[in-house]
Amino acid sequence: MASFLYDNFRLLMGGTGTPIDLNDGTLAMGFIDEADDTPDQTNDVNCAAREAAGAFVPAYASCPNLTNNAWTVTSNVGMLDDDTDLVFSSLSGDQSESIDLFLDTATDSTSLFISNHDDYTGLPLTPSGGNVTIVFAATGIIRI
Repeated sequence: MASFLYDNFRLLMGGTGTPIDLNDGTLAMGFIDEADDTPDQTNDVNCAAREAAGAFVPAYASCPNLTNNAWTVTSNVGMLDDDTDLVFSSLSGDQSESIDLFLDTATDSTSLFISNHDDYTGLPLTPSGGNVTIVFAATGIIRI
C-alpha cells in the first residue's frame, strides 16, 4: 500500500467537524507493526484500536512528539513540516512496516490519525534497541 492521508483527517480538514490544528496541535509519530494491525485508510480514526492490538512501536504512550511542526499554505498547496528531526530513543520491538502521524491528546481514543507512511527510508525497520532518527524531506511531512 502507498502512503496516504486517513479519510477521517481529510473530512475534518474539509469542513466536516473540527479541523486538527496542525500548527499548535501536539503531533506524534509511531512505527506500526502491520502483522499486528494493518492500517485502514477508511476505517481507522484514532489510536485506540492500534494500541490495543499492540501494533505501535514503541507503545502509544512512548511515541515521540514533533517539536516544531508548522502548517503553511503557498500557491494553494498546504504543507506540514517540522524543521527538527524526530528521534525514537532506544527503540525496541517488532518489525515495523509503516509509521503513523497522529494528533496526540494523551488519550489513545481521542488521538486522531492524520497519515500513514510506508515509503520512508529504512522501512521495514527491525528495532535493535538503539536510537532511530527520522529526517523529514524538504517537501514536508504531508502536502495537500
